Amino acid sequence: MNQSIDLEAAKAAFFASGGQLVVLEGFTYRPLPERKHPAPSPKKRRGLPPVQSGTRQEKARAKAEMVAELAATMTCREASQALGVPQATLWDLAKRNGFTFVSAARGKHTPKPDDEERDAKLAERIQALRDQGLSRHRATLSLEIGHTTMSRIIKKFGIDFPIKKRRA
Repeated sequence: MNQSIDLEAAKAAFFASGGQLVVLEGFTYRPLPERKHPAPSPKKRRGLPPVQSGTRQEKARAKAEMVAELAATMTCREASQALGVPQATLWDLAKRNGFTFVSAARGKHTPKPDDEERDAKLAERIQALRDQGLSRHRATLSLEIGHTTMSRIIKKFGIDFPIKKRRA
């Protein structure tokens, strides 16, 4: 109650000293302009090209044959990029229809002309060490080559070198 009396006294003093009340313009709401969205573009169809006639099984077989032709000359990644199909789909198709893709050269041994002679000499030495009774591990250590090189040469020359020695 005391506050309202004080406020009224302050207002009376203000007007008595010549003060005037000024009414300010308030806030006016203006809505945002309507958004303009571009027209939707037609979706591009991804996947294998459609086969025109036949039953569902015939269409699937025709698609598998087309991918098998590509698999003879392409890696799975290259075929995937050419067809616009995920690699998993192509791997599944290859597994179901019994064909394989060309393997990629990434990280694999690429033979050089002078490697043939070196590999032949290593193959002879590997056979000699096997005949002496050394394990694969000991043979790789004595030849100072890696296990991958050892496995590659054994596979390339058809050497029968067991991974583990049989214990008596």
